[in-house]
Amino acid sequence: MFCLLLALAGILYVGYKLFQHQRGKTIIENTNNRHVLITGCDSGFGNELARLLDKRGVPVFAACLTEKGTAELKKHTSSRLRVLQLDVTDQNSIHDSVEFVKRHLPKSSGLWGLVNNAGLQILYAPLEFHSHEAIQKCISVNLLGSIDVTKSFLPLLRKAKGRLVFISSDSAIIDWPCRAPYVISKVGLEALAECLRRELYHVGVTSSTIQPGPFKTSIVDPNEMKSTLQRAFDSVDEEVQQFYGQNWLNKIKESFSGIPGIQYEDLSPVTNAMYHALFSVMPKRRYRCGLVCEYYFYPISLLPGWFNTWYWKMSPPPDAKRT
Repeated sequence: MFCLLLALAGILYVGYKLFQHQRGKTIIENTNNRHVLITGCDSGFGNELARLLDKRGVPVFAACLTEKGTAELKKHTSSRLRVLQLDVTDQNSIHDSVEFVKRHLPKSSGLWGLVNNAGLQILYAPLEFHSHEAIQKCISVNLLGSIDVTKSFLPLLRKAKGRLVFISSDSAIIDWPCRAPYVISKVGLEALAECLRRELYHVGVTSSTIQPGPFKTSIVDPNEMKSTLQRAFDSVDEEVQQFYGQNWLNKIKESFSGIPGIQYEDLSPVTNAMYHALFSVMPKRRYRCGLVCEYYFYPISLLPGWFNTWYWKMSPPPDAKRT
């Protein structure tokens, strides 16, 4: 009996997955009447998505942090795309962005999509090297900013029965050493998306997360990572410096040079996933983007915790010994 139930469950699961895959290929109609707001459009995924949607006739509100980012995006998009400046950590800036969107939405229309893309990584180093300010900034932008922006735009999203999309990371799959604040912020985004799926279920607003693997964007710059690590090392207590040592520091900095070799330059797997989350009749709960993320990081994450701890452990300082 147990084997029969197990087989039945397996058949139902495979059947549902096939239905989901086939149904997910269908794109909703009239995408040129569905307005989408994207944060963090200065560069990277947000910038690429804004251009993609603009080319496909989708009306876009592209939120940039800097005037330079605003000017550059305007050069490569149509007059249909509207650019605004938004600092996701500033309540006044968020309020102004809501008013901007309301002014430019058609009368009695809501906001179809909100893509929470704005994010940063302050430092790749053990927690002892992260200052309070660095930790706070990372979590404020990546997590609290998304919470505040989402909260402010929910009435407009409810009105359209629209889509919420959160740009997470492979850091929500693997608890990387030396990236604790960043990992915390991305795991938090996953939890936020799950909570909102349940809260908004009866009003028709869906919530999806995108988990990119190692793609080449400005958030990961080997030279900048070396500089920030050196500055952090120079600023910590002498006891911490002595524990880790100069040899360990040099080894970690050297490892950054290999990052470009594993990064995907083509960002389309991520932007295509974002597009699917926004406009598929049956969007997925989460999208793992890139072969490394889908077929390496994710399967390993399912293995026992002790194995993941051993496999992903940080390179130890010369004198560090387990007791």
